[in-house]
Amino acid sequence: MKLLINGMVRMQQINGKRVIISGLVSSKLNLEDHLIPIRDKIINQGGLIVGELVQRRGVSRSKKPGGSKMFDLPLSSRTYISTGKVEELKKLAKDINADIVVFINSLNNSQIQNIETLIKTKVVTLNNLDK
Repeated sequence: MKLLINGMVRMQQINGKRVIISGLVSSKLNLEDHLIPIRDKIINQGGLIVGELVQRRGVSRSKKPGGSKMFDLPLSSRTYISTGKVEELKKLAKDINADIVVFINSLNNSQIQNIETLIKTKVVTLNNLDK
């Protein structure tokens, strides 16, 4: 069940839903430690975690300066994660029959709509699970 106010998801019920965790995380973080409270939150709300697809942002092979300054920026302003990772997410969601993808990053409405259109699966952000 969801409640829409001014186009924003204010509450998302994941109880009984097949959930994929996705997002973009710095390679400087210990991914396993980072995901523990996220998994707990989803499980405590009744979600069944059926997959995880997290893109790591690490040391760039680019010759352009400023790699470490870009750790907190999305890889794509349209989808937050790279287009290749979106394709992987689409395949994973279809293959495991996921009901919903929970992004660990904050996404704007446009990014949510773009990802939903591309992967054909409902997308919410972790922040919206509190509301």
